[in-house]
Amino acid sequence: MVSSVGKLSTLRYRHYMPVLLVLSVSAAFLFFAWQALERHYQQRLREYFEFEVERITSNISERMALHALTLRSAAGVFAASNEVSRADWRAFVEMLGLDQNHPGVQGVGYAQWIPANELQSHILQIRSQGFPDYVVAPATPRPHYSSIVYLEPFYGRNLRAFGFDMFSEPVRREAMERARDSGDLAYSGKVTLVQDSKANPQAGMLAFFPVYRHGSIPQTPEQRRIAIQGWVYIPYRMNDLLRAILGKQLSALRLEIFDSDRTDAESLLYDSSDTLDFQQQSLGFGHLRLERRLELAGRHWTLRFTELAGFSKASKLEPPWGEFLAAAFISFLPVFFCAAYIKARRSSLIALHLTESLKQSEHRFRSLFENSPVAYMALDRHGCLLDANPQLCALLDYPGDELIGKKLPDFLVDDADAGADFGLKLQMLNHYGVLECELTLRRKSGGTITVILDGRLQSRKSGPAIIHCILTNITERKRAEGKLQLAARVFADAHEGITITDADGIIIDANPTFCAITGYPRDEVIGRNHNFLKSGKHDAEFYKNLWQTLQTEGCWQGEIWNRKKNGELYVELLTISAMRNQKGEAVNYVGLFSDITQSKLHQQALEEMAHHDPLTHLPNRTLFTDRFQQAMARCKRDNSLLGVVYMDLDGFKQINDNLGHEAGDQLLVEVAARLRAGLREEDTVCRLGGDEFAVLMCGVESKQQCIQALERIHQNVARSYPIAGQQVQVGVSSGVTIYPYDPSNPDYLLRHADEAMYIAKQQGRNRFEFYQAGCNGESVQPDQAFSNQS
Repeated sequence: MVSSVGKLSTLRYRHYMPVLLVLSVSAAFLFFAWQALERHYQQRLREYFEFEVERITSNISERMALHALTLRSAAGVFAASNEVSRADWRAFVEMLGLDQNHPGVQGVGYAQWIPANELQSHILQIRSQGFPDYVVAPATPRPHYSSIVYLEPFYGRNLRAFGFDMFSEPVRREAMERARDSGDLAYSGKVTLVQDSKANPQAGMLAFFPVYRHGSIPQTPEQRRIAIQGWVYIPYRMNDLLRAILGKQLSALRLEIFDSDRTDAESLLYDSSDTLDFQQQSLGFGHLRLERRLELAGRHWTLRFTELAGFSKASKLEPPWGEFLAAAFISFLPVFFCAAYIKARRSSLIALHLTESLKQSEHRFRSLFENSPVAYMALDRHGCLLDANPQLCALLDYPGDELIGKKLPDFLVDDADAGADFGLKLQMLNHYGVLECELTLRRKSGGTITVILDGRLQSRKSGPAIIHCILTNITERKRAEGKLQLAARVFADAHEGITITDADGIIIDANPTFCAITGYPRDEVIGRNHNFLKSGKHDAEFYKNLWQTLQTEGCWQGEIWNRKKNGELYVELLTISAMRNQKGEAVNYVGLFSDITQSKLHQQALEEMAHHDPLTHLPNRTLFTDRFQQAMARCKRDNSLLGVVYMDLDGFKQINDNLGHEAGDQLLVEVAARLRAGLREEDTVCRLGGDEFAVLMCGVESKQQCIQALERIHQNVARSYPIAGQQVQVGVSSGVTIYPYDPSNPDYLLRHADEAMYIAKQQGRNRFEFYQAGCNGESVQPDQAFSNQS
């Protein structure tokens, strides 16, 4: 009896051996699944870390490239004018908008190159500009000097750099020499800026760009060393610079920047960990670390990135707990299925006794269901899927066993309103028995599709009612409609004016920006030809060439002047493109334009600044040199004389010192106006600098005519001036030489007139003297030298 019971017990427990085996396999699978999920999570963290490194490196590189363009434009200021005053430099830097456009930049400066024999005259010149304590530091003797003469903004810590000789310091000198010899941008190594206080210094560096005399870059290094005039430069405090570039981008990363390849404390330019609070520092650093090399105009930085302890949280990548729980659920499902199978094995034998008729009926229905060309599904009254054919599985990209039991609202896009709206539609279906609606469903692969659901409610005598649904895919049709809507929005919301015409140039549509720029409402331009916008500034040949180019090449682009509805002229940058049919015939033209009037006005203002003196608006040296060449060519062509006059005001310094620089500037403006009024239209008067002027008298027939003109000018200048509430008087001393009696080039002609002016000064001032070539050992032409007193 006991033996029989033991056998029965052994047989009963033997049934559960497959369950234990499945449980062991599931546990092993779960272990390996966790290992794979953890490796995948760490790999995603590293990819995100590398992405952040590349993005931050790119941001730093782009910002440094923008600063390089700023230095090139600063050098262009000196190339555009032979003499850049402190006021000119201040105006230029203010136009840059350092605080808004270049945060982190300490300023933009200019360091002048000074040979040792010119040092004293340079110091006296700067002191005469209102800086009596100005010196070049350090004061140790050396063959060459440089001095920071301009640095804007000129206040605060930047005042400490005024007069500093950067060429005397080895690190700065190496960068300045490299910029001078290469004619290009150069960065220095690690330095401490003179602007920094000794109490809290920061690592710093400087960027230099050379400025050469006459504005052009010589061809060879030897020529560049001879022609060097100075350097425009930008000083950087590295903490301020990187804080401005990065902002709060390094909340979970540590960035260290080293000069060149060395990564020790001596080469450290920046360390973001200096800004971490105590709590962040106590958390330590992670195991991810990368280094990047950043090239900077002949030098390079080494950027070292290290993961902080909070990096994984900042990356918003969650640990794979959800996937692990899902894997655990899936792993142990076979255990429960196996146990349920063993328990229900006996009851499953009942299925063997189904009738043959039921099998045949189910086979016919299944064949029709699975081979139907449309997507079909069966739902209960609550929207739960009871069955689905292969076409529905392919449409949603789910296997059939994963679809059964899910609710249709689970496949809707993540929108709470969509789920609630579908619930109302189910209630209507249960009430009326018919439903047709449009739904957007989410596929397993991650995409979405738009379908039309056609549902019918089937009531049964036995069992719950079933909703039979057919789904029709309309995704492509919806995409086509979306593209049409996008094209309409682009046309309506574009910031450029857009017009569409037929083949004859008749406007058939115009966007709101076109109406805003031209001032014409849309209904006033539809049906009209584009020529109603003509400004009258282009001739018929211009429009003929435009249409000829459009017919042959299919596109035309250029600037064109048009007129608004209120009569105001404007210039636009216009692109016209031909739209052709399948036969290649132009059926429509699309015009796209933007208003560039303000840009053109700004360009004209820049040209005015480049060729005229900003105070008196007289031609500067650049324009004067060009007109000098033209005047000499005219003399040769007309066989006439050219009078070259060099003028210097007498008594101007006393007025400028006693009444102030503002009064001195006003006096120079008045003198310039009188000089301009006393000359003919073909003559040219130029301000050379300070109180010195030059005059070209073109087409002079005789020296007596030149004398009469000079007498008028001297008398006109000598009249009193109402300045600062007082009547003041100045005289003028002039030197004259006449071409071709003086057969020299423009530089020597102006120098000869200057020498004659100094003779006039020595002879008592307020007079003019003609150049006497014999004083310099040159041959004397008959009647070449004579003088006259005003």
